[in-house]
Amino acid sequence: MHCCSAKSLTGLLVLFTLAWAKAGMSAEGQAPRIASYRIDVRLDVEGKRLSGKEILTFVNTSRVSVDTLLLHLYPNAFGSDTTTLMRESLFPDRIKGKKKYRGQMKVERVGFMGGPDLTDKKMIDETIMKLPLPDPLHPQETVELEIEFVVDLPELFLRLGYLEKDFVIGQWFPKMAVLEEDGRWNAHQYHFIGEFFADFGTYDVSITLPLEYVVGATGYLVENRENADSTRTFVFRAEDVHDFAWAASPDYRVSKRVVDGINLNFFYKPEHEESVDGIMNCAEFALRFYGRAFGKYHYDHFTIMDAEVGLGGGAMEYPTLITISPSRVPEEKARVDAWIVFHEIAHQWWYGMVASNEAEEAWLDEGFAAFSQRRALEEKFKDEANLVSLWGLKLNDLTFARVGYLLDPQRDPMVKDSWKFRSYLSYRANVYSKASLALETLRNHLGRKKMDGLMREYFRRYKFRHPTTADFIRVVDEFAGEDLSSALEQLVFGTGVCDYEVASIESNPMEGEDAQERFSTTVVLRRLGEVILPVEVLIRLEDGEEIRQVWDGKERWTKIEINTASRIRAAMIDPEDRTALDINVNNNSLTARANDSVLMKLSAQSLFWLEILVDWMTCF
Repeated sequence: MHCCSAKSLTGLLVLFTLAWAKAGMSAEGQAPRIASYRIDVRLDVEGKRLSGKEILTFVNTSRVSVDTLLLHLYPNAFGSDTTTLMRESLFPDRIKGKKKYRGQMKVERVGFMGGPDLTDKKMIDETIMKLPLPDPLHPQETVELEIEFVVDLPELFLRLGYLEKDFVIGQWFPKMAVLEEDGRWNAHQYHFIGEFFADFGTYDVSITLPLEYVVGATGYLVENRENADSTRTFVFRAEDVHDFAWAASPDYRVSKRVVDGINLNFFYKPEHEESVDGIMNCAEFALRFYGRAFGKYHYDHFTIMDAEVGLGGGAMEYPTLITISPSRVPEEKARVDAWIVFHEIAHQWWYGMVASNEAEEAWLDEGFAAFSQRRALEEKFKDEANLVSLWGLKLNDLTFARVGYLLDPQRDPMVKDSWKFRSYLSYRANVYSKASLALETLRNHLGRKKMDGLMREYFRRYKFRHPTTADFIRVVDEFAGEDLSSALEQLVFGTGVCDYEVASIESNPMEGEDAQERFSTTVVLRRLGEVILPVEVLIRLEDGEEIRQVWDGKERWTKIEINTASRIRAAMIDPEDRTALDINVNNNSLTARANDSVLMKLSAQSLFWLEILVDWMTCF
């Protein structure tokens, strides 16, 4: 028998490891390196233009050979007022038609690194470039493309462009689409509703701009050098990420902290200096809390950019970086900054590291982030975890989620291509609010400890992968120890609502010699919605006794008949408020005294609509 020497075994191991990495598989603690970039870009602040050279290294990790590559050219979405993004946007024609919002990307050259030029072969359909290859790219083979490009920047619009002397640069370079395992390209136009999907890799990005500018970006700063032509070059490196964004301003100041080995930097404007400590405190708390709750933050750096992101932008997340424009609302009235920071940092787990497909299953990121932000608010502020305190009314994150869901609860399911939702209101109601309430309901059903373990397992299993809804449901079933798939599937794939009602209650004296001081008590319950979930029922008697039962909710109605020592006083469905998805809590209880019942319902309904009014007022 022939035995390999230790040196031979080592050599084989090295070869195997290299082949594994080349195939795009993840080494221990490392993302698969599928699409990696080396970019050298220069910003012309006067001409509002980027000029870049890019070397893109791409590995075919599918099972089939491909003869065409697909790349995203996102800036072309600003090329006219008739692009997909502009047509779908909610802005009036007088806004969309303004010349200042025009921008575009021109690919001046594309070809193989050290090989043939393919520039004349490219085919551009708005924000998608198809690049036919002279020879097929077989499974596990690598290609290196060399690309020269120019981007004419719009005035800041949807996270790209300039605002006076400041620049926010997101979705700005020719970016490889995702090649699925079966050889299908997952590549969509830049839509108004929905965000982005890309594979992991490394980024080495050099940014050259005038000497007075300060830059914050994805990744960590490797070099900051002054050039002879009165410019400065910032060199950044980012590993195990699937996107790269940056912002620049001559006015930035930097606040720094180290949080459990993470270098936390906040690039802020002088006019927002009073907000720095509060935002940094929230960021520090979020990094620590999510790290404990879900799993370790993978990187040793995190950046916050004080940056407007333009019409329709809102605060935004990118790998290892978020943008925020500090609020002017006093914290005693609304915790706006904490709300935003907790939400955007939560994306570092569900968008940044887990990397679900935000274009097709956005709830796996946005819904998870909304649920996570609520947990962070509760953990940090405890009993004072109110988002709004106005006119003596205190509204928490759960209330806002319920109101947001009720604004459009039945038009679309949670799982749907983002741009196919009936409206942006329906997208927000289902992808953000309903999704977070579904997770809240699951948490209440499983218990907090088990739910925490489930979320940690989901993160551990799918870190640096692209999980689907089916993957999450599978983890829930495995971890919960019971079959919850049917309940979850009706929530994520259906448009039905959850609504249970106490229809009637009564107690009548029992007849017969043995029935002294005994009552026949009847409670009728109804399921008004399509969603079927088990609910607890609490029956209170006049002598103070409480009786609890569980109804599986499968039938449209049920009758509870019991013998009691005194008359019924009230009945309540879901007394602990565990079913966060119930669209009408006003019909969850009924009292035996008609006047009390009417007053309770009127009071509950008044509070409910007042909450909706306040929600709308605080959104603008």
